[in-house]
Amino acid sequence: MRNVFVTVRSVCMGLAVIVFLGQLGMVLMRYLLGVGFLEIQDAVNYAFAALVALSVAVSFDADRHVRVDVLRQRWSAITNRRIDLLGDLLLALPVFALMAWSAFPLVKSSWGILEGSPETGGLPGLFIVKSCLLILPLLIVVLVLHRFAGLIRRIATR
Repeated sequence: MRNVFVTVRSVCMGLAVIVFLGQLGMVLMRYLLGVGFLEIQDAVNYAFAALVALSVAVSFDADRHVRVDVLRQRWSAITNRRIDLLGDLLLALPVFALMAWSAFPLVKSSWGILEGSPETGGLPGLFIVKSCLLILPLLIVVLVLHRFAGLIRRIATR
């Protein structure tokens, strides 16, 4: 499981480099040379969309996601772990399972037509980016189930 999230984190870093260099190149070409390339703009847009989607799973795995810590500082580590577990089971699991269920038809139809850029002359492969709408919730669901299975294993070995 750890290898999956290390790979996703590496993909996110590569996508961030593509976004940065692509955007920098686009700005320099447009304002210094007066030319622009739709392909570079599509590549930056695709990379940014995939980066946003996949980084949610990476931050959730690293426990760096946004939460309201008004009361968390006053509670013990055990209480915080219990609340995190309840949040995972009662909020994250159903929300991301529903997201996966509702994204599946969109991703399936996108793959069915091998959807490309909506811009004339743009890059093909938008269907790959749309797959991130399915990869993200599946990663979160698997992570929550993995955490829950680990808790069950720890309880069973006591």
